Formats: sequence, C-alpha cells, structure tokens
Amino acid sequence: MRLLTLIAATSLLVSTLPACQFHSEAKAESKHASPASSQNYLKVTFDGKTTLYPDVRLSEAQMGSIKGWQICTGASGDNHLTLFVYGTKAGTYPYRKDINSYAQVSQVDYQTQGTQFTNYKAVVCPTESGYYSTDGAVNVTQYVAGKVAKGTFSGALLDQNDEDMCSKIGKSFSGEFSVVEN
Repeated sequence: MRLLTLIAATSLLVSTLPACQFHSEAKAESKHASPASSQNYLKVTFDGKTTLYPDVRLSEAQMGSIKGWQICTGASGDNHLTLFVYGTKAGTYPYRKDINSYAQVSQVDYQTQGTQFTNYKAVVCPTESGYYSTDGAVNVTQYVAGKVAKGTFSGALLDQNDEDMCSKIGKSFSGEFSVVEN
C-alpha cells in the first residue's frame, strides 16, 4: 500500500502544473553552435549529447498559494523537456529533495527517444523506500513573470523506465535557456 501511495504521489508532482502543450512543426536540432542568434532557445547536454531546441515556451502556474512557472520545449510527444521552477524571481532553485516541499525548488522532466527521465523517483528497495531526487539546480539569472526567463541548469536525471527501483544513479544533464515572450 505504501508503494502505491508513493508512486501516486510521485506521479502527481507533474500533473499538478499545467502541461506544456503546443503544436509546433519545429524540430530539435543537434548542434554545437552557440544559440546567441536567437532570444528563444533551450540548449541541453544530456548523457554527452547536445541538442538545441528553438521551440520553447514559458507559462505561469499556481497551486494554491504556491506560484511558479515552467519552460517547455519539444514538438513531439517522444522528445520534450519541461523545467519547473517553484518561485517567482531570479536565484538558484535546487532540485526538490522533499516530496512535501514546494518552496524555492525545481524539478525536471525530459523525454528523449521514447524514454522518460526525471530528477526524482520512488525508490523501493528491501532496506529503504521513499521519494528520491538527484542533486542539481535550475539557476535563474533573469525572470519577469510571463515575459522573460533566462538561466542555466545542471544535475543528473533518472531513467523512469528502469526496472531497478533501487538505483539512484543518474545521467549527466546540463544546459541553458532563454525565453523572451512578445
């Protein structure tokens, strides 16, 4: 019963914020060039591969008294990334380490090549169980509600399709983002 409660609570983490749904014909581009020519981009280096997403969107979110925002990118269901930030100003937002805390933290959901990766998961082992998050953070250098979000992120992401529910080993993840809404 505790396992089901933990898995349901972990799944609820993403469903509490509105999903970034938009239909764009833009495709992710594997590039090593600097994205400085555009104001709207999200550049990701994941497990040694760098991808530049030009189709990025900023949206505001609120859960009760908790205000935050998210950046979404990726035009297809099997290739998208969402950065959630639970806060409304520039600063460092570490990955959420406590399932009950939404104060000044962040979380990441990334799906690439049909596999979902997140910075968190439900750990179920013979000797321990509970919510687990890797180390990492979203560093917001500029933020104006609904208009501008710029910054960087780094940490590790966990494979959600991994059948080893005890594994806490993640893959390297970093990048930068810039969104300027007109």
